[in-house]
Amino acid sequence: MHLRSFLAVAETLHFTSAAQTLGVSQSTISQHVSRLEEQLGTRLLARSTKAVKLTDDGAALVSLGQRLLQVESSLFAYFREGVPRGTIRLGVTEDLLLTRFPEILGTFRAAHPSLQITMTVGLSASLTRLLENDEIDLLCGMRRSSETHGQKLWTEGLNWFGPKEILPEKDASLPLVTFPEGSVTRRLAIEALNRAGQPWHIAFTSSNLSAILAAVRAGYGVTAQPNFLSGTDGLSVCQSDSLPIIPDVDFIAATRHQTAQGPEDLLIQTLCDHISRLRPIPLS
Repeated sequence: MHLRSFLAVAETLHFTSAAQTLGVSQSTISQHVSRLEEQLGTRLLARSTKAVKLTDDGAALVSLGQRLLQVESSLFAYFREGVPRGTIRLGVTEDLLLTRFPEILGTFRAAHPSLQITMTVGLSASLTRLLENDEIDLLCGMRRSSETHGQKLWTEGLNWFGPKEILPEKDASLPLVTFPEGSVTRRLAIEALNRAGQPWHIAFTSSNLSAILAAVRAGYGVTAQPNFLSGTDGLSVCQSDSLPIIPDVDFIAATRHQTAQGPEDLLIQTLCDHISRLRPIPLS
């Protein structure tokens, strides 16, 4: 309390105003400051009948004292009854990092400082295996729209991306740039091409989205990816009657259990509460 009284005076340079702010008497504020000076062995305030000024040591204590009170506040918040604590092992697909997901995750972490979050980035198939093996607590990624596992966050269309000039002549093989086997977008793209009777071959494969997009820009082939990537610099939608329509996908949040059991459910609720913010906007 002595430190709080000093900081109140330091902010206003007025004992009466500091007393009103803290709801105590002016004499109490004076006693607190005097005792603090005795404990520290230095003068913090230069007082006269006309003015109150901070000494050099007093000015130094302002920033130190504010940090100390912040630590105290965090300490009591951590041990407050009902405050969620623990670790969320989060698995996220790379494309979600191109939405507002990191922004909302930052908001969640600020609201729950006693929760630790570790993150693994990977393909939905590999993250699903980690979830099944209890190596992560929460998966945020993609599923086919016909599937039902997980909690749907939103539905997103898929598009073909790539330079139109690399499209093959009729009945020639289409070069595909895609993720490895098990990828949702890879399966949907190949199934659509097979239904349309369009020959294809894998021209480039990588588990890294940045490498996929770089290969498309370099002209290796076309790729099937979420619509929100259409605003990415140097990446254009490949519009052609020779390319079939690809089914939509769902972005989801999934845990190993069906009912609320851990802090990861708080994060799912936060994502659901911010769907309008989470849904991606075209990148520039």
